[in-house]
Amino acid sequence: MPKTTFTTHFVSHASCPVGKRKEVYFDTSTRGLTLEARTSGGKTYYLRYTDVRGKSRYLKLADAADVTLAQARKLCEQARNRIAMGEDPNAEKALRRQVPTFSDFAMERYLPYAKSYKRSWDTDESILRVHLIPAFGSKCLDEITKNDVIKFRQTTIDTGVKPSTVNRRLVLLRYIFNLAVRDWEVPGVPRNPTHGVALLEENNKKERFITEDELKRLYDAAKLSKNVMLQYILPMLVVTGARRGEVLHARWEDFDIERRRWRIPTAKSGKARYIPLGENALRVLEAVRGVSRSEYPFGNPETEKPYLHLHSAWHVARKRAGLPEVRMHDLRHSFASFLINSGRSLYEVQKLLGHTQVKTTQRYAHISQETLLAAADVGTASLTSILAPGQGSTLHIAETANSNE
Repeated sequence: MPKTTFTTHFVSHASCPVGKRKEVYFDTSTRGLTLEARTSGGKTYYLRYTDVRGKSRYLKLADAADVTLAQARKLCEQARNRIAMGEDPNAEKALRRQVPTFSDFAMERYLPYAKSYKRSWDTDESILRVHLIPAFGSKCLDEITKNDVIKFRQTTIDTGVKPSTVNRRLVLLRYIFNLAVRDWEVPGVPRNPTHGVALLEENNKKERFITEDELKRLYDAAKLSKNVMLQYILPMLVVTGARRGEVLHARWEDFDIERRRWRIPTAKSGKARYIPLGENALRVLEAVRGVSRSEYPFGNPETEKPYLHLHSAWHVARKRAGLPEVRMHDLRHSFASFLINSGRSLYEVQKLLGHTQVKTTQRYAHISQETLLAAADVGTASLTSILAPGQGSTLHIAETANSNE
């Protein structure tokens, strides 16, 4: 390895000896600076240094055709200073090469994980494929910035989609980065670029609470349905507050009649949860026992499997009941409303619905006008004798001795 003092003339005339692929020259003026000359005629400046394990390493500085010798020396000094401060440029480069693209990470790491516990993984797959991967897919995880996320949010808004849809995409993006940074500690991904990017305010939440009269009309319509199981599915939804999928996929083995509880193996949170079985729920199970033909109490009698959907039967029933706007999920809302209006606490309703946050329960906890009126009457009953319009005053104002006062 020849040593010499680099000059502009030397660099321009340095060559690779015949019979060799390359030759490395060492500068005696700037410590660590080397010049690699190749048979192709190309030349590159490198820094030769010793890493923390005592091994000799080479760090590429620049092609000799792109920088002057003075600039190469400056680059060399800067790199040596960084190494002296504890950095290892080659290690950093190797780490960056390990960082996957968003597309690879989402499809090869996140999606298989989501499939292992999340019933709605196919929704995530659709959001990734149609929206997130086209926007971020070719970038490595450490290349995606907060500004990229803000730009994506604004672009999505400009397409005219609802705030809740925008938020759904942002939440999935945030969750994927949380897994990469916090939970799985993917090398080379130091931050979550979605932090500080606010979700949009949602004013499109549909909260529909049915009355007891409307419920009776729905139930009567369900009993006339061609789907013989709808008359059992509907009351089970109402008296337990369970989600549609939880009822449709319930198995007989999940119900512990003796302990009066229903175990849902995989709830929306990904964990098992338990629903207490009240008297009305027990009556529904007793009634459906003579109709069910499989391990699924509310399964399709023809296939003996859970229904994939109930769109047609539900649409006909709600239209027949004169309630075409009522969604099946509104039965869950109404379960919470019935509980609140019967005097149960928000905490109890939260537990029965399986919510992890009371904020979610508050959306469902509709208090009827009748309950509010009753509360107002009871709360102010003791004031009746005091605040009686039309009656004479009970206050006696003392007359002052000085009539001029």
